[in-house]
Amino acid sequence: MKRRLFVFLTYMLCFTLSAFAQKTITGVVLDGAANNEPMLGVAIVIKGTSVSTQTDFDGKFSISTKDGDVLIFSFLGYSTREVVVEGDTPLAVVLEQDATLLDDIIVVGYGVQKKSDVTGAVASLNKDVLENRPAPNLVTALQGSIPGLKVELYGSDAEGSKSSTVIRGSNSINAGNAPLIILDGAPYYFSWSELNPDDIESIEVLKDASSAAIYGSRGANGVILITTKKGQSDKARVNYHGYMTVSDVYELPKMMDGDTFYYYKNEAVGDFTLTERNTFLSKNYVDWVGLALRTGLNHYHTISVSGKTKVNNYFVSFIASDNKGIAKGNDFTKYSGRINFEQDIGKWVKFSTNTQINFVDRSGHHVDFQSAYYMNPLAQAYNSDGSLRLQTWEASTDVANPLAELNVINSNIRRTLMTNNSLDVKFPIDGLLYRLSTNVQFDSRDENTYYGRDTYTGARNNGLLEIYDSYSSKWLVENILSYTKTFGKHSLFLTALYSAQHQTRETNTIEGSGFGSDVLTYWQPDKATALTASASEWTKTHVSQMLRANYSFDSRYLMTLTVRNDGYSGFGEDRKYGLFPSVALGWNVVNEPFIKGTKMDKLFNQLKLRLSYGINGNEAIDPYATLPKLSTRNYLGDDYSSEFGYYPTKLESPLLGWEKTTSFNIGLDYGMLANRISGTLDVYDARTTDLLLVKTIPSINGASSIWENIGKTHSYGIEFGLHSINISKKDFTWSTSFIIYANRTKLVDVGLYDENGNPIDDVASGYFLGWPTNCYYDYVFDGIWQIGEIDSNTPLHSQPGYVRYKDLDGDGDITPEKDQMVVGSREAKFDASLTNTFSYKNFSLSVYMIGRYGSLTPNYFVNSHTESYRINLYHRAFWSETYPINEYPSNTRDASSNPKRVRFYRSADFIKIKDVTLSYKLPERVLQPLRMSKLEVYANMKNLFTFTNWVGLDPEFVGSSSRQRSIPQTRQYTLGLKVSF
Repeated sequence: MKRRLFVFLTYMLCFTLSAFAQKTITGVVLDGAANNEPMLGVAIVIKGTSVSTQTDFDGKFSISTKDGDVLIFSFLGYSTREVVVEGDTPLAVVLEQDATLLDDIIVVGYGVQKKSDVTGAVASLNKDVLENRPAPNLVTALQGSIPGLKVELYGSDAEGSKSSTVIRGSNSINAGNAPLIILDGAPYYFSWSELNPDDIESIEVLKDASSAAIYGSRGANGVILITTKKGQSDKARVNYHGYMTVSDVYELPKMMDGDTFYYYKNEAVGDFTLTERNTFLSKNYVDWVGLALRTGLNHYHTISVSGKTKVNNYFVSFIASDNKGIAKGNDFTKYSGRINFEQDIGKWVKFSTNTQINFVDRSGHHVDFQSAYYMNPLAQAYNSDGSLRLQTWEASTDVANPLAELNVINSNIRRTLMTNNSLDVKFPIDGLLYRLSTNVQFDSRDENTYYGRDTYTGARNNGLLEIYDSYSSKWLVENILSYTKTFGKHSLFLTALYSAQHQTRETNTIEGSGFGSDVLTYWQPDKATALTASASEWTKTHVSQMLRANYSFDSRYLMTLTVRNDGYSGFGEDRKYGLFPSVALGWNVVNEPFIKGTKMDKLFNQLKLRLSYGINGNEAIDPYATLPKLSTRNYLGDDYSSEFGYYPTKLESPLLGWEKTTSFNIGLDYGMLANRISGTLDVYDARTTDLLLVKTIPSINGASSIWENIGKTHSYGIEFGLHSINISKKDFTWSTSFIIYANRTKLVDVGLYDENGNPIDDVASGYFLGWPTNCYYDYVFDGIWQIGEIDSNTPLHSQPGYVRYKDLDGDGDITPEKDQMVVGSREAKFDASLTNTFSYKNFSLSVYMIGRYGSLTPNYFVNSHTESYRINLYHRAFWSETYPINEYPSNTRDASSNPKRVRFYRSADFIKIKDVTLSYKLPERVLQPLRMSKLEVYANMKNLFTFTNWVGLDPEFVGSSSRQRSIPQTRQYTLGLKVSF
């Protein structure tokens, strides 16, 4: 009994002493990067336990602990601090921003996350790309910079480059494949050239269903998130960036000169007009492409002021850009201003605005390059008095002077306003935040054109005017509720969204002809002999709700659950809403206890496996695609007066709904040797159903087609990115970035079926199962018929020198039904890029290369002609009895030597040295007396050299005939200056 009493008293004494040892410690956490302002939401954990708390609005906290405990203070983007508990004195802990940690924070849509906690396929643009590749058009910097993001260029102009952008291939046929672009949280609908590269802080690309699911239907083709800059310094900082670029033509097709053209035309046709004969005799040949070109000159200047105080943050910029392209008449001028401002309103509310206003001038018509390439070199551009000839030689077609476009009077002005405004409200509950976000966009465009009698079109119409104006407005309201909580090893981030969006667009067009004079140009529609007008308007709305949950356990096991419900006014009454769920899992392998202390722990500082699955929708169709349509057909009444009549041309599609893409992604993020080697690997599979296609129906219904959800596509691919720091010494570093990706898309079902219900090809539309949409269906070139190979059984009554076609069915005849096949696709087998950056003291050299392999496309410059030598031809060797080649048929006045008009396909593969930049930064000891923080000069050169077997324009400009006859590629030389005060 006494022994039991002794044990009990001993236990109570120990318990009491332990209780007396426990105490409550209070304190405050301050932001060292913001003048020691209190920090909300800082996580505080007792090391080695699950006991935790967070700071409140005033940065204050309290936690039950004891002497000797270690408190861990952590916050996203800040260095973690550990403080040992000693005594009862309240703690004052200052956290400092960590630049390396800030680089590990990425925007994921409606929030930010650490890279190590991201579960989806999210790629970030290296900030050095924007620094090292100066360009007036942001899209050129994106090319080859992110695995899976494909930027195709198809023409040069003063704005930078004409381009198309897709992420992970083309899943849709008619609903569009362009990614959704989000600028500072709101959809961006304007051109890439109207974005200012110097205003941009970061770019993230959401590639899989899980990461893009928060944007629902509009994220089906991937999402590009663009975040603009904010103030970073407590002191006001002034930045200037200016450069001048000189551009020259690069990679011109070798067209026939006057002598060659005369020789071959004489051989094939033997007849010339008076102008042609006089030109040949005088040898005054015209280089039409040379006359259309000039030296391009670009000026770019931007100045910005930024900074922050205890209660606000600001970034203000102004940009002026004046670009003259290499095509005469191709000009682009832009003035742009931006204000990014944040203001704390007490301790509970913060107001922010991101506003940009643009003025863009695209006035003028440039030379018609389609005609310049093919214009007869024996024709003449000018009259004897030096004025432009409207008709360059005596023929019925192909005679309009391509230089006459320079006489067109054109004004093309666009004004845009984009403003994002938000209120952030902090609730008394730790981690709970409400944001009201609004976006308003206005866009107006006015284009007035007059073709006077000094133009070919104007002369035929006694003057022709076109007046066009458009106006669009968009608004978006989003209510976002988020909750962040850390308890022990558990981290939770919840997001709820309710949004509404409205868009409207109006256009008005007037066309008039038959004027008594050209003096008033386009200011005289009331004086037109013939006048027509049209107007249009459309409106569409969206309503969406979204829930997302991000969970992390001990930074080892990660999970993201998302569900979004989207409504779109353009779909049928019963199909307006679509529900799109997704799930993603992540595993940070290197954070596992069994890895610590092993060789693997020493080798890998990052190793994360990702797995995601989800469904996205695609809505990119006309707002009124589901509604019936009537067209007008007026008629004479019984009294011979005009009566209005209408007839159906389109039927209602009440069941038209969303295209749905179900995708699966598995990925690996890795970092080795303290991130000396790092990168990503992703493999994905996406299947799109309910394609929005036009189905042919019997015309007895009043229309011959109707929109329906029919058809399927299958996309899959692999993406790999690698970044390495090869050498890192005191004065010298060498780093390399390598990207390679292969994207495949094939059609599975295009809405046509055989008698057994199996999907079949849609030959009329050019859709073939197992192939992408950009494939080519044609006869198969099988060489040239040679002397001695012709007999009575030769198909198509061919002669020596004619094209030989492969007889696919072996029946001795060449027919379209049995002897055509898919010969290839423009879709490359893989795309790649390589960037090497060398730094020696204050010098830096960046060399950027891109490449493409496995692309096959028709070369329209070498195709057979049918114009009886009314147009110029690419310089080529023809078959003849004395030169019996097997590559190209004999010279004829038309396409009789190629009766089936087979196209000549060529590989469009290439490797290109795309961009080289050399820069020098003045050392700090020189800048300090000048009160400067930065002064950098640089030289940049673009499109240095291309390794390819393609002939014609740059192999990047492949695709349609118009792309291959666009304004040619340029080689650009840039000198620039960056200054910071």
